[in-house]
Amino acid sequence: MSRTHLQEELTHSKSAVTAETQYGPVQGRRAANGAAVFLEVPYALPPKRFTDPEPLPSDFKYEAKEYILESKYAAQPTNDGQAAGLPYEDKVGLGKPSEDPLFVNVVAPPSFPAQNGFPVKVYIHGGFLQFGSPHGLGSQAQYISAERSEVWVNVGYRLSAFGFLASDEPKIDGNFGFKDQWLALLWIRDNIKAFGGDPDNIQVTGLSAGAHSVHQLLHHASRLPDGVRAPFNSAILQSNAIVTTPKTPAELRPQFIAFCRALSLDPSSPTILEDIRNPDKVPTSAITHTIETDALGIEYGTFRGAWEPSWLGSSDPMEWQRTGGLARGLAAHGVRSVVIGDLTEEWYLYSIAHPIKTMGDVERNLLRYYREDVVTKMLRAYLGEGKVPPGEMTQEELEKLFGEVLSEGQVHLPVRLFARDMVEAGFPVVRYEIRWTPEQVRPLGYVTHATDRVLWAFRLPSLQDDQPSVARAWLSTVADYVKRAEAGQGLPLKTVLALTESKEIREVVDEKWDEYMRMRTTLPGEVA
Repeated sequence: MSRTHLQEELTHSKSAVTAETQYGPVQGRRAANGAAVFLEVPYALPPKRFTDPEPLPSDFKYEAKEYILESKYAAQPTNDGQAAGLPYEDKVGLGKPSEDPLFVNVVAPPSFPAQNGFPVKVYIHGGFLQFGSPHGLGSQAQYISAERSEVWVNVGYRLSAFGFLASDEPKIDGNFGFKDQWLALLWIRDNIKAFGGDPDNIQVTGLSAGAHSVHQLLHHASRLPDGVRAPFNSAILQSNAIVTTPKTPAELRPQFIAFCRALSLDPSSPTILEDIRNPDKVPTSAITHTIETDALGIEYGTFRGAWEPSWLGSSDPMEWQRTGGLARGLAAHGVRSVVIGDLTEEWYLYSIAHPIKTMGDVERNLLRYYREDVVTKMLRAYLGEGKVPPGEMTQEELEKLFGEVLSEGQVHLPVRLFARDMVEAGFPVVRYEIRWTPEQVRPLGYVTHATDRVLWAFRLPSLQDDQPSVARAWLSTVADYVKRAEAGQGLPLKTVLALTESKEIREVVDEKWDEYMRMRTTLPGEVA
């Protein structure tokens, strides 16, 4: 499989291409297949640490240079178990870590600029909200852009503590990474016409944490003021969604305290906000090192979104979803449909996300993502079904237990809860299930988390034999089902569009519905 980065293609290209934006010309080059590529185009001002992003002012001018380099990626820890064995640059690109990843990579079809008005697809990369980059090989969009005549935009955003530190005292609202993504969507809506895109035909997509991000963006869009349209028309959530209401900044205060103490700072100091925001006093590398070494404690080492009213509204977001508020709000603000789904063996990649040796490791690592009462109920429900008692489990069995519980909580259950809530409210949803992915990208043969990325991105260097035809058919069929759903011809709730083991695409009944939905009673607000 090719490991060529876009920077490498572009620096060897002799074909320049220019987009005329409201902030001045942006010069890129053509990839080997002719797609027009522009790397690291800023969509916001360089952010101040632990503060909301700021849009480009009207008098801002882009630097006169070629936008063809992978010079930076979001500062992040390196303890990513899911990426074990993957060359680091293939995940983050060829640049250096930076606290300013607020840029987009834009790829337009080879016919740009002679032709324009192309559909726009926005991609938000995954990585638990802690890792990743728009420069990752899985994010490359030159193949899908050329194949389907679409403009693709890959979004950079702040990660880990830089993107999601929150507390009530001192007041740190958090959700900076999600707010980065939202600002990127506003920039795309206002500027994508310069790159050949149709600002009235924008779909936001995400894989894993990117799908979780899209769910967050949907909630935010559903609560916009009356008369304000969302900066996108549809969405695809690939293998993730919100399963339970995020912790409040008050509930996240213990993580903030652990963060400060790991940095040898006094969390009660009257200057603590000034101190942690000062890169001279607290270098970027000091923050990532404390996370990589688990100096905060395992349960505090992952930074996630917060339920904060300015971002998710004052009422419980999952109650808002269950009672139809999300569906009504999205329809009112111009969002027409959502695609959401999962793979059959998600559990494997989740099982290697964190080191698991004991039952205590299972519990502490689940606390990275959920409240303690939810973790207790999840494990009680899971271990009460004829499983081997925890004290008798081998390390391999504990790792699989962790992978199964986490993948149910991160993927299988929230996907079904989302479908239930939206379909019952009459909102167009297409749910899918992928049972086959290319054999050469499967670890140990599992059809596991993220192995479908090569299909969605039509990543030709990773596809063999008849696989491009399968990917082409899958993308076209999903698009067709979206049109049907928007026309009022959606699938029944428990029917999914499946890519089967034999590479066929057909409607099937969700045989796992009852098994996965049994876990919903471990969540606040869900009843048996």
